[in-house]
Amino acid sequence: MIKRNFTAALIAAGIFAIASAAQATVVDLTCANGCNDLGSFTNQYGTSIFQFTQPQPTGTGYIDPFLRVQASPTEQGYNTSGGTPFDDKGGPWTHDIKFSDLQATAVTKNGTLYYVVMVDLNEPNGAKSTISLENLQFYTSGTGSKTTTDLSQLGTLRYSMDTAGGDNQVLFDAARNHGSGSGDAFFYIPASAFAGTNANDFVYMYTNFGSADVTTAGGFEEFTLVRNLAPVPEMSALFPILGLLVAVGSTTVLRRRRMAKVNS
Repeated sequence: MIKRNFTAALIAAGIFAIASAAQATVVDLTCANGCNDLGSFTNQYGTSIFQFTQPQPTGTGYIDPFLRVQASPTEQGYNTSGGTPFDDKGGPWTHDIKFSDLQATAVTKNGTLYYVVMVDLNEPNGAKSTISLENLQFYTSGTGSKTTTDLSQLGTLRYSMDTAGGDNQVLFDAARNHGSGSGDAFFYIPASAFAGTNANDFVYMYTNFGSADVTTAGGFEEFTLVRNLAPVPEMSALFPILGLLVAVGSTTVLRRRRMAKVNS
């Protein structure tokens, strides 16, 4: 009887482990298996989108840096004006933000309202250019400048990229762009996850990069709030425009040919 119970327990544990692993999702934005530019997670907080981007403008009025983290072989941290509780980089680029700041980044994508954060990766080229995002969480609180290392004390958890029973992961290749200062990926966080948040509440974004398989090895990763982001049009919307351009171009060529015949 004891042996049967032990065997049953092992089987149950195996089924649980398989089920948990099956719920984990990896968004691969590298070029290891063909270059992927887009991926998403759906959990109890909604659907979040992670999108590789070509180099972006980084001038004042477009981006607003609020968090830098740097360490090796892993790094973690959250934005605060109070200090450097983890691997945060001190200085003017790591500081408190309020919910009203996050609201200023709002865009509509596929009919859903999102808040947009951009990450600028700073990893070495070559074999060490790949970096993994292991966790991303947003908390809100009426108190700013916190420095706790107990994340549960940051306030109300509004969003986490992990799903119940599964640790999701996003893979990046920093070599796809030319290095620090260009921007590498947009994070679209569902606005619905922040329902009931006061505009004056402080927002803490916690991030964790690196794992045993994909380590961090370069300079700092920088997060910025993105304002005035022009949405990329869907291909279905581009077809009429392309058709018009082709028609105009064809008409111009025909006119030139006719004028050439007349002049000859």
